[in-house]
Amino acid sequence: MVKTTIRIAAAILLSAGPMAARAAAQAPAAPLTFSAALDLAASRNLDLAAIKRQRAIREAQVRVARQWANPAVGFEVTKDSPHENLTFDFPLPLGGVRGRQIDLAKEELTLADVDEKAAMRTLRRNLREAFYGLLGSDERLRLAEDVVGLVRRTREAAQARFEEGAAPRLDVLAANLGLARAESDLAMARSARTAALAGLNAVLNQPPAEAVAVVGDLAEAPPPPDFARAMALAAASNGELMAAEREAAIEARRLSLIRAERVPQPTVTFGLPMNAPGEFTVGAAVGVAMNVPLFNRSQGEIAASQAAITQIHARRDAARRTVESAVFSALARIEAQRQRVESFRTRVIPTATELADLAEESYKAGRSPLLMLIEAQRALRDAKRDYLDALAEFQAALADLEEVIGGPIA
Repeated sequence: MVKTTIRIAAAILLSAGPMAARAAAQAPAAPLTFSAALDLAASRNLDLAAIKRQRAIREAQVRVARQWANPAVGFEVTKDSPHENLTFDFPLPLGGVRGRQIDLAKEELTLADVDEKAAMRTLRRNLREAFYGLLGSDERLRLAEDVVGLVRRTREAAQARFEEGAAPRLDVLAANLGLARAESDLAMARSARTAALAGLNAVLNQPPAEAVAVVGDLAEAPPPPDFARAMALAAASNGELMAAEREAAIEARRLSLIRAERVPQPTVTFGLPMNAPGEFTVGAAVGVAMNVPLFNRSQGEIAASQAAITQIHARRDAARRTVESAVFSALARIEAQRQRVESFRTRVIPTATELADLAEESYKAGRSPLLMLIEAQRALRDAKRDYLDALAEFQAALADLEEVIGGPIA
């Protein structure tokens, strides 16, 4: 009996390890803050990872520009004297052509930073919309659950008054109808929460049904900068402005290379003539060949490059004007939504809550009809829904400002 007990205890201990591991794997992860979610998305997002791999391609282009041209080797056999000739051709880049090729490749490498910032800007906006969308869905689900509880109390009160003979059966039917609508709204809120969860998991590169808990406040946000500060941030981070600046610098490097290539590039030839009977067995020869820029001096290429620089500067100026308008609009929307949120939080919601409480007490005491209570409860529900809508629009305005700036507003 003792041995049997020991074997059972040993089996329990051996199975405890895998069971504990499975329990740990199934345990829900800690709730994500927006900052933690952004770090997680940046480390997992496939689009951002693909953009980052573009850097390796541009770095390889720099290596290509650093390479020296290979020499050419030729061997000729003729009946003339000398009968054989071995030649070596060495192209010599002059006028700083090779250095300018390297500078051009390095300048093009900076586009990798622009691409990464543009991808990160898109990721930050998508995450803000998905994260606070799920946070808002959680709040709407809690609101729907509260409304169901509130309507159930109303139905119980109507049923109690009906049984006492103090209210008609019409009140019970109206209360039951209100409960059915509230439960339907609750089901819709749960479905919306599932859809919002799938949206956040898509940004985080996780399975759609992966359980994720988010924590935060829909009203939380760093203080928005003033217009001058926002424009300074946009000038340093906005994707369109940065791309225009980089493209202009690249075209300037290309123009410098074109001008350097106008200098004739010589090719030095070393020859070893061999087998000249009666004269020599192995001789030596040196020669230089180059193109003479008599007709083509790259006038067309230079004009095209100069026109491209002018066009890029014009596009940059147009983009800056668009950014100014977008920044001004986003700041105005943020301030308007902030005031709206504050009004709901400090005035509308407390007043609607007090009105609903008073209407419930009045109905239970028989001093007012059920219709007044239903209207008060509907007004409270609508006020809370409008409050959540205002919070969602506040976060959308923040997302717009971050997108046009090209980075966080903090």
